[in-house]
Amino acid sequence: MQQALEEILGGHQISDFSRKWLETSGLDDDTIRATYHILKRIGLNDNKIAKNPRLLTMNPEIVERNYQKLLDLGLSDSRIATNARLLARNPETIERNYKALQKLGLSSEKIVSLASLLGLNPNTIERNYQRLVALGLSDRRIVTNFHLLTKNPETIERNYQRLSALRLNKKNIATFASLLNMNPETIEKNYQKLREMGLNDRKIATCAYLLGKSPGTIERNHQKLREMGLNDRKIATCAYLLGKSPGTIERNHQKLLALGLSDEKIASQASLLGRDPNSIGRYYQILRDLGLSNTKIASQAQLLSMNPETIVRNYQALQRLGLSDEKIASQASLLGSNPKTIERNYRHLISLLRDNYLDRNSGRRIVHMCTSLLSRSPSTIESTIQYLSNHDLDYRRQPLLFSSNPKTKRKKLVWILREVFDYRVLEKDEKKQAIQSAYSLVRDDPQLFIDSIKTLEKKRDKLREKAALYR
Repeated sequence: MQQALEEILGGHQISDFSRKWLETSGLDDDTIRATYHILKRIGLNDNKIAKNPRLLTMNPEIVERNYQKLLDLGLSDSRIATNARLLARNPETIERNYKALQKLGLSSEKIVSLASLLGLNPNTIERNYQRLVALGLSDRRIVTNFHLLTKNPETIERNYQRLSALRLNKKNIATFASLLNMNPETIEKNYQKLREMGLNDRKIATCAYLLGKSPGTIERNHQKLREMGLNDRKIATCAYLLGKSPGTIERNHQKLLALGLSDEKIASQASLLGRDPNSIGRYYQILRDLGLSNTKIASQAQLLSMNPETIVRNYQALQRLGLSDEKIASQASLLGSNPKTIERNYRHLISLLRDNYLDRNSGRRIVHMCTSLLSRSPSTIESTIQYLSNHDLDYRRQPLLFSSNPKTKRKKLVWILREVFDYRVLEKDEKKQAIQSAYSLVRDDPQLFIDSIKTLEKKRDKLREKAALYR
């Protein structure tokens, strides 16, 4: 035996353990040589055989028979060489496993690519398959996570129970089936870490794949996001970022800073940190080509995560409605809306704002002046028109009256009554007159319903002087 080993593997190192294994096998030199030549013919090099010298103890006839069987199943010589231990398996085991995998829905090509499964104990495959089915995994999901068929059933069961305790139902566990293959300690460590970061069990369940990530990656990303200005509450809403490549997050952060976004703005649009860095640059260029300035893009950063085809389609839709490039750029948020919604809102607005019912385009002026109306809900616009009409406020002369809803206008009126007309100290019979006077003041100066309360506070003294004319 020693002579045969020196002859065929003389230049390669063989461990003492393997030599003893070969010695106790009782094989003669001719058998070892015959097996060696078959292994070489299949494509195993001397280095591979030297690292796995037990291959030489296989019966040459069994090796040859299994080799032919594996060829018949579609395995190439290189694939057989990679899974050389299959040559020592019982041919019936290989055949049974092949049929079992086919029954699960694996194609011949898939089985060939997963050839190592053919050498498993058929009972293990069957037992794990039945257990996975009982846990709610479909055949298709099992095929996607084929490696589970090779796992220790106790590991699968333990992980399943832990995931169930985290409030993951069968459907969720099936979706994140790869977790059943994880080290239970890793799952527990990640769970505790995510809890420390402020994620509740419900949030962890929706981002369960994080439980299978490297704890180091989660910790590194958490620190990076904190440095960028995201608090734990914000991180929890974008928890999937914790599982992203730290390099991707860093590259995107630098890219967004270069585009003019502040850390505060990036924090408000944190989902961008998980995008493909190349796509951010590409989408930015599309927005620039449409006429948006860096400042406008920074203020509407959510557009950088939109499908560019949707943005271009919306741009063209807005052009068809008669909006200029300048107007579109000023209302860039519309580029992220549903084109059908924009079209529907436009037609609805024209019908509501029309002042000449013989002219179908009547009302277009108001819409073109206040393009932000296209993103408002029809019900809000209708209630605003009703409110303004009830109080004789001419929204056609001052379209910017649509800039706020009736609730906000009532708050401003309350402020005017309190701060300008001293409503709180008026007698009961004087209060009704004060309300009428306040509306008269607003009718003469609609800007009061357009300005913010902060702006109104700056005008308080002048407004009090003006109000004296309405008492």
